Amino acid sequence: MTFLEIIIKEFRSVFSNITIIFVVFVGSLLYAFLYPTPYYADIVRKQKIVVLDLDNTLLSRDFIFLANASQNLEVSYIVNSPKVAKDLLEKNEVYGQLNIPKGFERNIHKGVPTTLLYRANASYFLIYGTIIEGLNELGNYFSNKVKLQAKATLGEMNIGENTSLVKFDSIPLFNPSVGYINYALAAILVFILHQTLIIGVMILCATQNIANKDNQKHYFNTESLFYVLIARIVVFSAIYIILFAIYFGVFFKIYGIHTTANPFDFWFFAIMFIVSCVSFGMFLGTFMFNTALPTQIILMSSLPLIFMMGFIYPTMLLPDILQLFVKLIPAYYGINGFIRLNQMGDSLHNIMSNFYSLFAIFITCFVLSYIRFKKRYKNKFL
Repeated sequence: MTFLEIIIKEFRSVFSNITIIFVVFVGSLLYAFLYPTPYYADIVRKQKIVVLDLDNTLLSRDFIFLANASQNLEVSYIVNSPKVAKDLLEKNEVYGQLNIPKGFERNIHKGVPTTLLYRANASYFLIYGTIIEGLNELGNYFSNKVKLQAKATLGEMNIGENTSLVKFDSIPLFNPSVGYINYALAAILVFILHQTLIIGVMILCATQNIANKDNQKHYFNTESLFYVLIARIVVFSAIYIILFAIYFGVFFKIYGIHTTANPFDFWFFAIMFIVSCVSFGMFLGTFMFNTALPTQIILMSSLPLIFMMGFIYPTMLLPDILQLFVKLIPAYYGINGFIRLNQMGDSLHNIMSNFYSLFAIFITCFVLSYIRFKKRYKNKFL
């Protein structure tokens, strides 16, 4: 059988397996549509807070009114009991708390600095950041407003004069919307492709392992094993090059995810990522004798792996054993490489360490897969 005939056989094996079709095609496309649905709005706004107003004066009420008018905040409760405010925060009825101390108005009029206490639920990073940012902006605005009114009353300045000598202008370089889409969705979509690709390869390997165990004679245990494995890489690479083109060319545009990579740099890195994933899946597939097991393993490991990739939780804060473990997975190098290429505008030259790591995974897993399959098939037909 020629190499081309083996490739055709592999294509038939893939497209005749309904489970692989469902995972690779339906799963990849379905996840790309469904996963981002809750995050279309992109930016976290109007987070509920409770205000503990211990001053209860006209100025404190003005401050609360400005807080509720902020685009980031919604004042859901105004209380005068610290215990009530604490209970609301602990029950997740609100996600932040603002404390206005007694003597707030008196100190403001005397020109005495007043400390406002605010806190937010840090379990949700974007919510926490939104509340803290909103309260910071509110505090700065209110402070400047009071200074302006005081100086205008004393005739020290014109009403239109700006009291701030230093102005901070935030320019988010790598996340222009300062929201979820460019912050995490770009990485999640790559991770989805990584997971479905590995599942598909493992299911095919498991199916063939079962047939070989039952002494069934097929091309994968009678023809050159080297050609069979290369053909498998060619087949899945061809499929996922199309899916990558759909993801990065269509879905990234639909969701407004920024892409800055040079096309040559992108495909040079993407093809290495794809072949390393196929090779990794083949190695894991050498242990599979149940076609349901690959999906179960990948789905159960997906959530922990997401937090090890480095874009949500810092990798350096993981235990040493987990830092070593995650560096054995193609997604770690692929996701970080694509983020640097697409979202951060980096060059291929600067991510070559990720490329070489993917190449090392590809070679290592390919050799180990060949050894294990050869040992399994040698007493059969190969």
